[in-house]
Amino acid sequence: MATLSTRERDRRGGRIVLAVIALIAAAVSVWLHFHTGTIRPSAFWVPTLVGLAYGSVVWPIGQRRSSGWWPDLVWVGFLGVFFVLIATKTFSAPAWFLAVLVGALLTEAVHPAKRAAPSAVAKLPLDQVRPWSGSGVTAAVTERPFGQPHAKPAVLVTTQDGSTVFLVMDLAAFFDGETGIAESANGEQLTFLSRKGVAPRSSVLDDATPGLADGTLFLFTGRQDARPSAVFSNEDALAFEQWVRTIPED
Repeated sequence: MATLSTRERDRRGGRIVLAVIALIAAAVSVWLHFHTGTIRPSAFWVPTLVGLAYGSVVWPIGQRRSSGWWPDLVWVGFLGVFFVLIATKTFSAPAWFLAVLVGALLTEAVHPAKRAAPSAVAKLPLDQVRPWSGSGVTAAVTERPFGQPHAKPAVLVTTQDGSTVFLVMDLAAFFDGETGIAESANGEQLTFLSRKGVAPRSSVLDDATPGLADGTLFLFTGRQDARPSAVFSNEDALAFEQWVRTIPED
């Protein structure tokens, strides 16, 4: 049996937690139905069935769209129906609320959002990974304490603004699309690895990268002069990603 990485174990554990919360919410909904004096079965079943459909179909479609207004529209529909049901008392508002929650959580637990498949790059022993350099960046393999007595593979990154350390699993999560920003390890010089267009407009990361094309990879230390520590060319960005993928995460 293949050994799961820390990220894979965390993802599996997160899906189990979502499923457990969904089951608890379903149990609470049923309990409320039988303990609030609801007479008409339709007062419970109609909002429950419609809510399950909304949570399992409409909610994930809206939340997984790249457009910023889709998630807001889904939230408006969810809360709008909830408050209408409270005002009219036609159907059970808690049944709708909990059913949407159950549908959304179970869908995410069973069918999580698809991520880009990582490139198939063979992992190398740490002592065989040679340093990488490009676009004013030098990167070398190191290890970082991660709970006693364990250590995790890490990358020592050096730019014009100094040196810092990123955990390999954080860089891998970034390149796999699980996060939009990778942050340096705790206790190291605070540095962010990101791409232009990921951070919200008017944020520090966006203000520090005027004129860059969307998708450009850059490093930023958060200093007051608000400029990137390094900007990767397209070729160096791809080469750096492939280099990171040769390093074991655990």
